[in-house]
Amino acid sequence: MELGLITFGSLLPDPLTGTTLTQRERLRDVVRAAADAEEFGFAWYTVGEHHFGDRDVIPSPALVLAAVAEHTSTIRLATGTTLVANRDPVLVAEDYHLLDLLSGGRLEMIVGGSFFPEPYAVFDQAPASKAARKRENTELLIRLWTEERVTWQGEFRPPLDDVLLQPRPLQEQPPFWISGGTGLDSVHLAVDHGLPMVLGTTAREPSVFTPVFDTYRTLWHESGRPGPPGRLGAASHVFVAETSQRARTLWEAYINSYLTVKKPGSSGIAAPPDFATYIGDQGPALCGSPAEVVDKLGRLHDAWGHDLHLLAIDVGGIPYAEVRAATELVASDVLPQVGEWGRTEVPGKVAADA
Repeated sequence: MELGLITFGSLLPDPLTGTTLTQRERLRDVVRAAADAEEFGFAWYTVGEHHFGDRDVIPSPALVLAAVAEHTSTIRLATGTTLVANRDPVLVAEDYHLLDLLSGGRLEMIVGGSFFPEPYAVFDQAPASKAARKRENTELLIRLWTEERVTWQGEFRPPLDDVLLQPRPLQEQPPFWISGGTGLDSVHLAVDHGLPMVLGTTAREPSVFTPVFDTYRTLWHESGRPGPPGRLGAASHVFVAETSQRARTLWEAYINSYLTVKKPGSSGIAAPPDFATYIGDQGPALCGSPAEVVDKLGRLHDAWGHDLHLLAIDVGGIPYAEVRAATELVASDVLPQVGEWGRTEVPGKVAADA
């Protein structure tokens, strides 16, 4: 199983010291963390996209990843998620063709739509149109990636008449992954186009996502597509330290700060989750010693059969020195143990590599 890092560029005061970075300082940390991730041996460095909120300050992953590309050479550069349901797919294609060239063909693009209401309001889009916009724009992106000139007509943007899109990307096959949650619209979209998926598994108990992973594999086999199903990925909020006690003692204030900040579209600040439950056996987060994190990743892998897991470490205003130390510990004590896990047959279910 491959491990990658995912960041949303969250910018919050340190709950222990009250210190807040400037936006420039925070973005520089995001860029230098990518170079560290490559040095430590992670497969992916993933940058999320958010708009109009107080917490997450990266509205354009392409710009940030272009900077990252200049400081790295081998790590895959990913988006998590590119909000194709909310953006003009022609402009998205132009930006990411450029990024693919600048990075030497290292782009991985997870495509989806915003979970928050603000982009739909600001961009004058009906929230109920999310699934239809995601499908239409993804299908157009595939054509824009694979065809030099495109004539097209759809529902949500003006038609294209023999449009020449430049520059051309370096990778011949679209490096697209479909993002998903607990609904099945995205599963059908992924299978219809033979694309891999990454599920947003950071906020709910793992068991609710098991049927989604299973349905993807089942629909793939039922579709008659040759070969095994596409790859499957997941994500978690994570913190690791030398001992369980230190990991929990240090991380609790930071993850609570991250989870309770006022989010776009909310009317107030939510109460923090029960920390012990959040990091427990049935909780979505991973926190503890390297052995504990390996154990929980193993149980998730057994349940889901996935082969990519993205780790969100830098949340809640945690100092970069702590982020780097935790990242290095994952690389030295977790990555070697999970690196040989492939897609596996989940007992009683269709094998992912059947």
